Amino acid sequence: MIFGKTLGSLFALVAVLGLALPAAAHEGAHIGDAAPPFELTDVSTGETVALSDYSDKLVVLVWQSIHCPWDKMRDDGGYQRVLSPLAEEWAENDVQFIAINSNKSETVEQIASYAKQHAIPYPILKDPGNVIADVYDAQTTPHFYVISQGEQELLYAGGFEQVPPSPATAGEMDVEYLTPVVLAALNGTELPYTETKSKGCSIKRAN
Repeated sequence: MIFGKTLGSLFALVAVLGLALPAAAHEGAHIGDAAPPFELTDVSTGETVALSDYSDKLVVLVWQSIHCPWDKMRDDGGYQRVLSPLAEEWAENDVQFIAINSNKSETVEQIASYAKQHAIPYPILKDPGNVIADVYDAQTTPHFYVISQGEQELLYAGGFEQVPPSPATAGEMDVEYLTPVVLAALNGTELPYTETKSKGCSIKRAN
């Protein structure tokens, strides 16, 4: 076992609309296909970050909120307290976390302040107009996607674990989803899950 338990520019919209969209569970992101590309602004640095920048990494893409009790950093629950140390641990094995914030109610300045206050160890990108959230059909904060090294194939979409009864127990369920998926991807073995139910607050879309 590799790990312990704790283990603003957009790409051209024409490119998105030009993607073939076969019937499937997701509007524009399909398990087994190439993950839809994106270029978004890092709220902390102001620099443009593209998914393709991390083609040499296994990417964990997570939709993020600074206010949602299921997701935000808090002493009595929420996933951020689990994700920060996990991202630092997994980084040693070429796993890169990227967060995307698509909430219309959370500004770049607010997100940057949150990232600094809590020393979030990975980039948080702002998704104006929730364009990328729509492409990936992201629904909740958090909502996780795992993207392979090299060809950047979409391997997994869903939750961190079996749905907890409340934000206070986030990260504490016996049945985990994300960790065994990442382990299998790194080891080149069959993934135990490809799609599961995510749990969190709904993304506050602009439209």
